[in-house]
Amino acid sequence: MTGAIPASVGKYRIDSVVGKGAMGVVYLGHDPHIDRVVAIKTLHTHLMDNDQRADWLARFSREAKAAGKCLHGNLVTIFDYLVQDDQPYLVMEYIQSETLADRIARPPLPNLQEFGSVMTQMLAGLDAIHAVGIVHRDVKPANALLLPDGRIKLADFGVARVEALGATHSGMIGTPDYMSPEQFMGRQADARADIFAAGVIMFELLTGRKPFESGSLGELTQKVISGQCLNLRDLAPDLPPKLYDISHYALQADPANRIPNARAFATALHDALRNLDRAVLDDTERTIVAIPGAPAPVEMSQTLANLMPKSTLARIEALLTKQIGPIAKVLVRKVSNATSDTNQLIEQLAAEIGPEQREAFKAAVRNQLQQSHASATGAVAGFDQALLESLIKQLTPHLGPIAKILVKRTAATCQTRSELTTTLAGHIDDEASRNAFLQSVR
Repeated sequence: MTGAIPASVGKYRIDSVVGKGAMGVVYLGHDPHIDRVVAIKTLHTHLMDNDQRADWLARFSREAKAAGKCLHGNLVTIFDYLVQDDQPYLVMEYIQSETLADRIARPPLPNLQEFGSVMTQMLAGLDAIHAVGIVHRDVKPANALLLPDGRIKLADFGVARVEALGATHSGMIGTPDYMSPEQFMGRQADARADIFAAGVIMFELLTGRKPFESGSLGELTQKVISGQCLNLRDLAPDLPPKLYDISHYALQADPANRIPNARAFATALHDALRNLDRAVLDDTERTIVAIPGAPAPVEMSQTLANLMPKSTLARIEALLTKQIGPIAKVLVRKVSNATSDTNQLIEQLAAEIGPEQREAFKAAVRNQLQQSHASATGAVAGFDQALLESLIKQLTPHLGPIAKILVKRTAATCQTRSELTTTLAGHIDDEASRNAFLQSVR
């Protein structure tokens, strides 16, 4: 490019320049077919080496097409991709709003409700792009647009990878304050680099300060790589306790010890903020507030957390920890408190693991459950096994899959059949259903 503003790109009229960066420029444009204002971004391909230009354009095209499939409320929508005069252009939604950087700079800092809404929306957007194989690599408050209605939209995810490739030749990849250790070291960055950046933003939203403070780029690099961050508890001592753990694991220097993905991050935040006014956090149009596919709420006394042996849950937690790190404790607790179905427990936990390890994890959890079941069966040897199976069959229509666990555990504490059936009946809330159960087991 020579620096001259083209009059048009394809069918789109170009009206002005709205932004410039090290690797590209953004124009304000107009789509005449539907009378819509658009933003048009292009890369400074004249900065590229000639022998790499074709590879750059191919990568940019692939990223743009993948990004165009991400239709999500927390992402700036990409409308079109085209090449004109051997120059690539990305046509996207034009949003005139302040950024999250503007909001952080404007006192007071967000309260916990606003913090929860901002973070879960941002993580929802990251989860969407990660699902199609895009790593943002430049997640920062300036790339998060804050709309007047409270929505957050991530920008620049369609070109971040390509711009990062260019930066390997012309400078730093990403914005230093939000870069992961692996980016500083020039290593391959995956979705966990975006998780690290989200952790920096989380710290900044809660304290107004960045977790790695330094007087030079060299000092910043060393602090990030070695994990020398400020202590969130010291700067904000009155936060919900779980937020300190979440921040700690989001900012781990080793990606293997970091919160594994955006969904797990958002789930942990929702768990930490569960006692707040839920008006913002329950807006599922805008946030990931629970693991997809979670069942309808059940009575606390009938959840797996209360009915399954603690030792079994601990072993399941250990299995999951091997796959995703310490955040496993939060996930196991959350899912077991929300369901009475062991199959749902297995599927929801397995969803947090990479596809290559998922089936092995499921098999290991089922093995643990079978061992627990065998142990429970031995503990109720005083009752005929046929009786127990009959009680499970009769109780299942009233309580669901948890009936099997409930019968085994209750039988271990009862001395007579009458005591056993009466105790089991007490778990059925509806009087008519309770009487029907008692009648069926007489």
